[in-house]
Amino acid sequence: MAKKQMVIDLSLNTRISDIFFLKNVEFRVRRDKKTIDMFFKIADKTGEIEAINWDVSKDKVEELGKIEFARVQGYITKKKSDGILQATVSSLIKTAPLDLDYSDYLPQSKENLDELMHKIFSKINSIENYHLQNLLKSFFDDQEFTQKFKKAPAATKVHQPYLGGLAEHTLKVADICEAVCKIYQEIDHDFLITMAILHDIGKVREYAYEKTIEHTDEGKLLGHIAIGLEMIDQKIKSLDNFPKDLALMTKHTLLSHHGHFEFGSPRLPSILAAIALYYADELEAKISGFINIKEENKDFKEKWSKWIWWLERSIYLDEEAILKNKINEIEEE
Repeated sequence: MAKKQMVIDLSLNTRISDIFFLKNVEFRVRRDKKTIDMFFKIADKTGEIEAINWDVSKDKVEELGKIEFARVQGYITKKKSDGILQATVSSLIKTAPLDLDYSDYLPQSKENLDELMHKIFSKINSIENYHLQNLLKSFFDDQEFTQKFKKAPAATKVHQPYLGGLAEHTLKVADICEAVCKIYQEIDHDFLITMAILHDIGKVREYAYEKTIEHTDEGKLLGHIAIGLEMIDQKIKSLDNFPKDLALMTKHTLLSHHGHFEFGSPRLPSILAAIALYYADELEAKISGFINIKEENKDFKEKWSKWIWWLERSIYLDEEAILKNKINEIEEE
């Protein structure tokens, strides 16, 4: 079923009439302790907006709470000071999943995914260490794995929470590691780049990303670090004569790449490449997450964003405007 109306096409007073994915559904009882309102978000691959279905009958709450995809009827009735749109919904009709093209509803990387994968394969082919290249190829010569890796998100929020996000994040971490190796020649290039490519492979199983982007049961119970360790251990056992000490270093670097116990890292980085990978991963995730915030706040009319929970601060939004004005002033002179 072809989707004709996208979130990005919606503006104040626009009539809504198409199928959307429903997110963050919440029912609130008013002060009269009788009237129930449904608060949620309607979403597709181009974005999401807030929506309210006023005065929901009590016998409809359970039914509406289970809907994932629905034909939505309503209007965009409000635009907040931060640019966020809000819809008033008059009708929600559940849509059969088999009738949908899910690619219309999941956010996607703006990058060309085939080009990203080509660059990752080029890095794999640049590895001269026989055992490390074999380990990489044991994953990426597997077409089923490669397709999952290419499509997987890097997260469900904060940084690259969209299809192709994992490939995008992985390549950027590997690029940062390449630069680190040029500055610090004491770091073994082949080992660090190998671990940059492998550090988040567990995310192909941590997340479900066919209909919606969410954690799998395995992801919730184990997390991508434990899953990735299992995947690497199985591959190493399948390879001939993979050095035992190299296997230990590989597993340690994966286990420690979050850098701190409180960040979910089972071990702390105890080898040179591991500390380099931790900071490269942290740098890429934080900068990409910061860029996402600025993109989400592009219509916000204030100088500062709202409070960002994972940064524990607001961020300054006038940075680009100020720098651009300075450049324009110089050109005019």
